[in-house]
Amino acid sequence: MVKKNTSWGGRFKKQTAEKAQKFSSSISVDKKLYKEDISGSVAYAEALQSAGVINKSELAKIKSGLKQIKQKIESDKFNWQEALEDVHMNIESALEKIIGSAAKKLHTGRSRNDQVVTDLKLHLLEKSKEIKSCITDLLEVLVLKADSEVDTLMPGFTHMQIAQPITLGHHLMAWFEMLSRDLDRFEECEIRLKISPLGSGALAGNKFKINRMKLAKSLGFSEITKNSIDAVSDRDYVIEMLFNISLMGVHLSRISEELIIWSSSQFDYVDLPEELCTGSSIMPQKKNPDMAELVRGGSSKTIGNLVTLLSLIKNQPLSYNRDNQEDKGPLFDSIEYALGSLDITTAMIAGAEFNHDSMLTDVYDGHICATDLAEYLVMKGIPFRDAHAISGKAVQLAETSDLLLSELSLKDLKKLNALIEKDVFKHLDPLKSITSKSSIGGTAPSQVLKQIAHAKDKLKL
Repeated sequence: MVKKNTSWGGRFKKQTAEKAQKFSSSISVDKKLYKEDISGSVAYAEALQSAGVINKSELAKIKSGLKQIKQKIESDKFNWQEALEDVHMNIESALEKIIGSAAKKLHTGRSRNDQVVTDLKLHLLEKSKEIKSCITDLLEVLVLKADSEVDTLMPGFTHMQIAQPITLGHHLMAWFEMLSRDLDRFEECEIRLKISPLGSGALAGNKFKINRMKLAKSLGFSEITKNSIDAVSDRDYVIEMLFNISLMGVHLSRISEELIIWSSSQFDYVDLPEELCTGSSIMPQKKNPDMAELVRGGSSKTIGNLVTLLSLIKNQPLSYNRDNQEDKGPLFDSIEYALGSLDITTAMIAGAEFNHDSMLTDVYDGHICATDLAEYLVMKGIPFRDAHAISGKAVQLAETSDLLLSELSLKDLKKLNALIEKDVFKHLDPLKSITSKSSIGGTAPSQVLKQIAHAKDKLKL
């Protein structure tokens, strides 16, 4: 048996069983929230003083005691006690030891229910800023890389089959767009994170005339929750953060997948930084893209963490339930992945060296301008479906003749359609092909430069 928990043990005759205490303790996970818990307690103490619940002397003691506790934690001298369940009670208990009875007044009108939500929101606001900063770093690297590869020809793929010629700059800007939307989602999430629940109490509200809006502003929130039951019971803001991270993880995984494929000897499109690769314990020649594989693999965890939280919430009646204690482990795990994977992806792309020759070889090794041939025929007045069929026959002829499409003679092409003239060969040139794709968002270098200019403006580069 362990001692009764003095924060709630008054109505209990029996002590908490040791196995129950160990099973229910969350301190090993939620102690990460100590900064936010202390900040929230300082602000709440000030609100209590303004409401006349505590006097100025008690406020000063509370603030001084909390400052000391923070210093102890950060110098690794704080004694975390599992028996006190969580970060909130560990700090409150330590405060009482330092300043005495004044500490007992701090929890007046406050519940761990609104306390933990406040802590979590403050924590997520800070982590969201860190993630946004890392995304921005990666976006900047992508823009700079794209700017240097505007004219670099490479094959574009569909179904992992060579499809149409594009530029490497255009492809890199596709990565940029994916991650740019991720950045926007974190920005939008912060709007809802900046709504303070503090002052909601356990679920019914606060009777001590706490100025909730003033309290919210003091902690950096912009609004307050409108319903005290909802304020303490939902974890949608955690789920939203996990969704944002998991979707970003999917995008990073797709980028990593392409880096893995491109770095293979079969493609040889990119040489990843040696310091970010590993070798084989048995095959001396190997240079493995391990970091990209770990980014790809780690994204699976973030999807699992998202599903965990959705499952955690879906059957809970209002308002607070202890189930919600399980939200922090998956959340912190996903945040760690987000920061680590962004950092390593930025380093990989910054140090990547692209093999222009290998890309160019694949551009000219195939029938990559078959669509351009069909579009040429359209410009001659032939309906697209008919033009598509003629181009397909041209590809068939080239393959049976062991030739590239561009190596067919004008005579052979005219047999397929008499409208084909000598100018057709301009349309079978990959360089001419990319230049012609000048619609907004297209692969023409002129358009890619506009995409880059827009991106630089967004990033204020």
